[in-house]
Amino acid sequence: MTNSSASNYPPRRAGYLAVVVMTLAQVFAFIDRQIPAMLVEPIKQDFSLNDSQIALLGGAAFSIFYAIMALPIGYAVDRYKRVNVLGTGIFVWSLMTTLAGLANSFGRLFGARIGVAVGEAVMAPVSVSLVSDYFPQNKQGKPMGIITAGVYIGIGATLIGGGYLIDYLTDIGGITIPGIGYFKPWQATFLVVGIPGILISIAAFMLHEPRRLGLAQTPEKDSKSINIFSHLIKNKSTLIPMFAGLIFMALIFYSFTFWAPSMMVRTHGLSLTEVGFSLGIITILSSILGTISSGAVVDYLRSKGRTDAPIRTAMFACIFAMPAICLAPIVENVVVAWILIGIYLFFISSFAPIGLLAVSGVSSNEVKGQMAAVHAFLMMAFGLSLGPQITAFFTDFILQDESKLGLAVSLTGGLVLPIAAVCFWMSLKRYRKAYDQLAV
Repeated sequence: MTNSSASNYPPRRAGYLAVVVMTLAQVFAFIDRQIPAMLVEPIKQDFSLNDSQIALLGGAAFSIFYAIMALPIGYAVDRYKRVNVLGTGIFVWSLMTTLAGLANSFGRLFGARIGVAVGEAVMAPVSVSLVSDYFPQNKQGKPMGIITAGVYIGIGATLIGGGYLIDYLTDIGGITIPGIGYFKPWQATFLVVGIPGILISIAAFMLHEPRRLGLAQTPEKDSKSINIFSHLIKNKSTLIPMFAGLIFMALIFYSFTFWAPSMMVRTHGLSLTEVGFSLGIITILSSILGTISSGAVVDYLRSKGRTDAPIRTAMFACIFAMPAICLAPIVENVVVAWILIGIYLFFISSFAPIGLLAVSGVSSNEVKGQMAAVHAFLMMAFGLSLGPQITAFFTDFILQDESKLGLAVSLTGGLVLPIAAVCFWMSLKRYRKAYDQLAV
């Protein structure tokens, strides 16, 4: 890993301008990604679906195709102008979210969600690659934390604004657009939330493209000889436990994100608006604080010579998040439940920046985008696909009672977080070794 001097990086202003655009992109990516979780009940009613089927819409429809597209997009990020890749992805997912409003069957809605996934697959590889060339390595935690904070701003905005928007559209009975036709409240919701992303895509195309740093310069280390497959094979002993820990962490991250609104409605009898407002505020405050704090912790540990900083931070995040997620869904007092959810979100929010920082720390610049794509592939193929589905499996087949969704979420967290912590512990020494070898 070549240590480039600070003078080789673009002006700080250019770097943080890109951070602002990528953060806004993350906000609307997760608004578009999360909005089906607010529309579970009306979509279930319209298409006569059960929990396992609706989980496919929030899980497999998105995750499988996100995972498939992440790898070729990662290759494009390592070879082509990254701001163009970013702008194209934002435009595609925003357009497909809008088109979801035209869906009049489950199949068409499923297809629109596939399109959203294809567009959003740009975010992880582009952000990792750009941040690594905008900022020195011991200063990447903060900008990455800010960018990934957009995840939780988007989720929170969906929960807060989504509840009010859906209730308003329900009160007025949907909308009719002259020349196009009538849209039910849930269809109109997709139309409204998809449009802003198109404007952000224009800003992304206008960003400064930083020079790629740390590329191999000698014939024996020509970039053509450094490919993703050789990198994965060479570092498999490090990457297997690291990725395993991140996958198990992702299982509860995505399960809770998808099921939390319905869980609070079913467990405590709250309205969707009440749940959306409270959960949205807690998500924004706890998760943003947790995300930025975790990035700062990684920067601090790296400045003190802890080269395993991302893995060490992830391990402790799992340990501290576990009691809160096991108890929050099953306590009877709703105030206590909200407090525990806030604690859980503070620690689990580190999942987003830590995963990308961990991958970046053991990736040369020739494969940085592709490694971020491999990370995204695994998180989608296993984390998002299986997380909501595991919880639905508990409600549909083990507990056989949809009202016990809270217990199902608790069981999911109690199952996966201890495994994640053990995987990270196993990865610590190997990660340090891989990091040090790459720095030579």
